Amino acid sequence: MKTLLFSFCLLFSAFCVNSQTHISISAPKYKGDVLTLCRYDNYITKNEKNLANCKIDSSGNSVVTVDIDNIEYVFMRYEKLVYYFFIQPNSSIEVIFSEKETLSDKEKLNPFFEPLHIAATVTPTSDNDFNRQLTDIDNKSDDAILAVAKYKKENDKHFKDSVIAVFKNSIIAVSNEFVNNYAKYRIAAIEYLFKSKPFKDLQAEYFIAKPVLYHNPAYCELLNHFNEKYLLHRTQQAQGNVFRQAVNKGDLTKIREMLSGNDYIFDKDFCDFLILQNAYNEFYDSNFSRSALLQIVNSIANETTNANNKIIAEDIRNTIVKLLAGYSPPDFELQDMQGTYKSLKSFGDKYIYLGFFSVNSYGSIQDFYLIDKLSKKFGEKVNFISICIDDKKDVENFIKSEKFSWTFLLCNNQTDILREYDVRAFPTYYLIDKNGKLLKSPAPSPSEDIYKILENLE
Repeated sequence: MKTLLFSFCLLFSAFCVNSQTHISISAPKYKGDVLTLCRYDNYITKNEKNLANCKIDSSGNSVVTVDIDNIEYVFMRYEKLVYYFFIQPNSSIEVIFSEKETLSDKEKLNPFFEPLHIAATVTPTSDNDFNRQLTDIDNKSDDAILAVAKYKKENDKHFKDSVIAVFKNSIIAVSNEFVNNYAKYRIAAIEYLFKSKPFKDLQAEYFIAKPVLYHNPAYCELLNHFNEKYLLHRTQQAQGNVFRQAVNKGDLTKIREMLSGNDYIFDKDFCDFLILQNAYNEFYDSNFSRSALLQIVNSIANETTNANNKIIAEDIRNTIVKLLAGYSPPDFELQDMQGTYKSLKSFGDKYIYLGFFSVNSYGSIQDFYLIDKLSKKFGEKVNFISICIDDKKDVENFIKSEKFSWTFLLCNNQTDILREYDVRAFPTYYLIDKNGKLLKSPAPSPSEDIYKILENLE
């Protein structure tokens, strides 16, 4: 089964009434396993929403019923694989999962491990023929990309134009408007990738003064690629300094005015959609003020009359503030070395110096000795908490041999916490104040200036 070369921005809908969809699953290799059926809340943050848990019985089968309003891209996640397919309201569908691959221990502890997305086999019926149509479009899109790569024709415009022409001619219009738009923006993505048309021509043809297809993944994916770093690029064009100042002041009115006046983005909903996309993508970089980007997102959430933009803005806000200084960090319940579950609230009203470690990491081991000194110096006003990703036995042996006495918690393969705290390397630190709010996010390491910060805490 071919995998998609373009990553999906996946959540889409067609206007339908709320009704039940029945999904019959055949997964003989998953007997006794529980699979989770998910969708994305929106294409920007890609926060996953669980629709149902599916227990595969001893025969390798399961049936699940979900309530949906619209056509949905859904997926079943299991360790190394993610099976995807499409469902629509008031219908029944039969899917087959034929492959199974498990994660290694190392992969389980990697919060940024990317599973392989593959199309589930869907038993053809009149209810789900759009599954075949959409998969066929994606396969032809893949073929076009592979043809250029295979023959090393990346710089041959004539060859690329002929590949695009073959792709276009292979697409047959159908009665389903969603499928037709999906094909249109897959073709546009190939044209953009092959640079067959000037940027401005593509922008005019596919985006400017065109309907915003909030829920079509082909549209969303192309827009994301097409306008990546749009706000940053805008600062390098006419009146770039004025535009940068507007962004860093959180002046949404001025940003809208400049985009509509200079970039011909007259549609307010599209303009806000574009701003939200870039505000989220830029938040974890250092190109603009984080507080200003948050202010922009809040302004759109409060001002917009567009329901889609409001939902996206609120979701972005909830996603980004969880690691922003002045806000409460994600809570957790993890076992300490005695098997007692601990949450952030378990540690009372003292400051918390929270770190994520591996006892097999040289950098972590070095910092442990420094933390030992800090805990002895500031232990009366600061709780030192080390969350370790390693096996309990390894952590126990390490603590015992080094006689460390502060709090150690075990991740126990709960890798969600690593993603929640954006842990990209070990060690990573956060400083939490006595009211449970982030004071430093991320916090300096023991070898940096954390000593001075702790010394000045009241």
